[in-house]
Amino acid sequence: MGPEPTMLMLAAPAENSELTGLVGVDMAELSRDIADDGVAGATPEQVPGMLEVIEYAKSKGQDFSFVVVDQVQPRFSLYRDIANQLQEQVGGTVIVLGPNSVGSSSPEFSRVIQEEATQNLALTYPPGAARQMVDSMTGSHVDWTVVGLVLILVVVLGAAGARFRARRARAAAAGGPLGPVNPTGAQASSSGDSDASRDGATVDSSTSS
Repeated sequence: MGPEPTMLMLAAPAENSELTGLVGVDMAELSRDIADDGVAGATPEQVPGMLEVIEYAKSKGQDFSFVVVDQVQPRFSLYRDIANQLQEQVGGTVIVLGPNSVGSSSPEFSRVIQEEATQNLALTYPPGAARQMVDSMTGSHVDWTVVGLVLILVVVLGAAGARFRARRARAAAAGGPLGPVNPTGAQASSSGDSDASRDGATVDSSTSS
């Protein structure tokens, strides 16, 4: 008689404390739908427009998925929590469009760019809001890291220039690059000239007499 088959017991997934309090949201259903075609929670009328936006994003070299939540959540942070959990499963950039707020999660775009893209969205029309976000996030942006480095370089060069000018000013005040003129030498030269003049005067006087 062969060995009895081993029974593999799988532990139930732990409850995600970040997602407690969700209203009218089935995370298991959203996971299945978004893994299928990149759209979850949208109405049949909204799906074609959302799929169009996904293809538009792909033409820009980006992988976007969209979730539509039709009920207001008790905390604004829940929209981003939903996006974070789904993004871990499907990858790419996940946008969650709610009736009163937006959540997003992306390894491709900084949090600043994601937050900027949520401004002035037409949330009453999810396909339009989705297109707005793709345009905003994939458009040209100021690279603040580069700007910061340039500003630091300007400050360093300005400080170096100020030190150089200060050194030149001190050198000029001290008599130029060769240092101050030797006043003793000047007096000696002047004294020598006076002696020669006196000697000349004496010779002239002797000759005339």
